[in-house]
Amino acid sequence: ALHKDTGKEVWKALDESMTFSSPIVISAGGKKQLIVWTQESVTSLDPSAGKTWWRQRLLTSGEYTVSTPVFHKDRLLIGGLMFQLDPDQPAAKVLWPESKVPARRIFSHTSTALFRGDHLYSAKSSGELICVDAATGEQVWEEKKVTDLKNGASIHLTANGDSVLLYTDKGELIRAQLTRQGYKEISRVAVLEPTMPFGGRKV
Repeated sequence: ALHKDTGKEVWKALDESMTFSSPIVISAGGKKQLIVWTQESVTSLDPSAGKTWWRQRLLTSGEYTVSTPVFHKDRLLIGGLMFQLDPDQPAAKVLWPESKVPARRIFSHTSTALFRGDHLYSAKSSGELICVDAATGEQVWEEKKVTDLKNGASIHLTANGDSVLLYTDKGELIRAQLTRQGYKEISRVAVLEPTMPFGGRKV
């Protein structure tokens, strides 16, 4: 942690391997919590002192650890691992999935999921867009026409009133309505021409 006015280091914590995931600060269990996803764990720290509130061991390689943690009400999603946060103290337990295989705990290598009510929406690294019940982790539906169904696909989701903007690895921007009932595309436009070779195509 650095002091925002002087740049002076205030504290250091977690001697663990770096990732591409951005940390976030949330308010839960009566405290502010700094949520940090490293290659070894998900850790909640006291933002003012660097003290560990809670820690869940989670072994993932850096290439899997890109999406930003997502917090909604009393739930925290890390990749594809859902935590139930304690309302009375800084603590958490894994809600789903039961599997401890790292690949089962990641929806997408790069894309951050979006909460809407009791459901969340996320890309899968194979290109599908999915809707998941936030309480159980059960998949409600899958849409295969957002981007190409190829390894390394990405769909970045941004809430936009009652619709959602989806930006894809093909350089397309889509406006759609995402509900429990399904995916309804409103419009689509090509924004950027893909130029980077990846997996036999350009992204």
